Amino acid sequence: MLKELRIKNYAIIDELNIDFKSGLNILTGETGAGKSIIIESLGLILGERASDESIRSGEDSASVEAVFDISQIKKIREFLAKSGIETEDDEIIIKRQISRSGKNRSYINGSAINLSSLKDIGNMLVDVHGQHEHQTLLYPENHSTVLDLFGNTMPLREKCRESYSNLQNLQMEMNELINKERERVQRIDLLNFQKEEIDKAELNTGEDEEMKREKNLLQNAERLHRYAAESYDILYSSEGSVTEKLNTVITAIGELNKIDSSTEKFLNDGREVLFQIEDLATRIRDYTDKIEFNPNRLSEIDDRLAEITALKRKYGANIEEILNYRKKIDEELEILSKNQERMDGLSAEIERLKKDLEIIATGLASEREKAADRFESMIEKELKELKMEKVRFKVNFSYEDDESSFIKYKGKTVKVFPEGIGKIEFFFSPNIGEDLKPLSKITSGGELSRVMLSIKNILTNKDSIPVLIFDEVDAGIGGGVAEVVGEKLKKVSKNRQVFCITHLPQIASRADAHFQITKKTFSGRTITVVKELSGEERVEEIARMAGGKVITDTVRKHAEEMIRKGGE
Repeated sequence: MLKELRIKNYAIIDELNIDFKSGLNILTGETGAGKSIIIESLGLILGERASDESIRSGEDSASVEAVFDISQIKKIREFLAKSGIETEDDEIIIKRQISRSGKNRSYINGSAINLSSLKDIGNMLVDVHGQHEHQTLLYPENHSTVLDLFGNTMPLREKCRESYSNLQNLQMEMNELINKERERVQRIDLLNFQKEEIDKAELNTGEDEEMKREKNLLQNAERLHRYAAESYDILYSSEGSVTEKLNTVITAIGELNKIDSSTEKFLNDGREVLFQIEDLATRIRDYTDKIEFNPNRLSEIDDRLAEITALKRKYGANIEEILNYRKKIDEELEILSKNQERMDGLSAEIERLKKDLEIIATGLASEREKAADRFESMIEKELKELKMEKVRFKVNFSYEDDESSFIKYKGKTVKVFPEGIGKIEFFFSPNIGEDLKPLSKITSGGELSRVMLSIKNILTNKDSIPVLIFDEVDAGIGGGVAEVVGEKLKKVSKNRQVFCITHLPQIASRADAHFQITKKTFSGRTITVVKELSGEERVEEIARMAGGKVITDTVRKHAEEMIRKGGE
């Protein structure tokens, strides 16, 4: 609910603070006193466009500030939380500042907010009905919500929206997979080629290094054989070889040992050295015999190393990396094969969702049409009670043909929207002989306000907007009809806060809070003054509204009686 409104330097208002009450808040006063200015200033809080022409003469800027209790409006708290705006004590303070320099600002709880977001919040907080822009009935897209609230089809509508959203998401995923199908097939072909190329090579870790060593030996076989043969000859087989000379030395040491037994160790060591040299010569001989002169094997190694080098250029710096890449090929092929499985699964799921959505959307359309008959009758009954005896009210359904759609309704293939099939718009004719026209074409603020009052009266306990403002709801009525309007406003105010500007005492007498707006002159300047009335002051205002310029005791008593009845 709107708890407080603060206005400064707006139109003929210099500075004004108003504390409002729950229930029915009535604003009364002479024509031109500034009642509509208060509603216009509230429009700024709701996100309406600002004009520097509204700034009080002689001032550079104006401001409007409102305090709202949002304890019962969860979606506003969620909206503000997403915007990073904190709330305390279930209250928000909205402030608009307008300046002649054009630097206009909007704030919620001290945090700057753009006009679009402010308007979204305003739509959740307040519904204004009269000659103002902030009128939900002027927007046909809101009419389906009204009908769904009336017909208790909102759960089915939400189910339709959820099913539609799920279908859209799956179709987007399917389209993405289809668009990538060519890439997927090409990727599979490439991976299979790479897999076959690597597998055909039958690589073994480290084999390239081993072949490089073997290649080195084959390339140097002649030199190896020459050096080995020379070594063997010098050590053993040639005349004057090392072994031959060492045998001569050992023979000499043997003679030496015969004379001097202490040289026996020389003899033993000499024999040991001879044994080692003979063993070395034998091993060199065996090595020489194994040296291979094989040009064919060298060619085979060159070919194999060339093959491995080519694979390295494509798949890794070494054989280990190539084999690791080969494992990744299998992993990716498995994922790509699952894409096809996903497409098959998506296709089946999409078909199932289409069938479900068709059942939900056509069922919702049928329920709406049933509800529309009752809604039309009840609205016409309400409006006739409000002295619109010749009124006609119609809920118009239009179903858009769409050959590509999967939903059939009444023999036609129709387009589906998140909220169901078909567009809903309220049509209205106030008088006999006038064609039904879209409600959005109504130019009379009084007629529009009475239509909304009728709707709000029917939707008591179902509509979630907590604050309603009615301007000119009493236009062209009086007497018993005014009493009916007052009763309906009172009824609506049991479940939400209602503001009503009125000239009729029958309506004003039902106020839970009655505010009088007057114009006064101070120091040569005209200002608007707002005063909450109670007791005798309120009796005098009701009497003024009922009796005109001359207020007699009889008129006062009548005013007292109206207030008493209005409070029952």
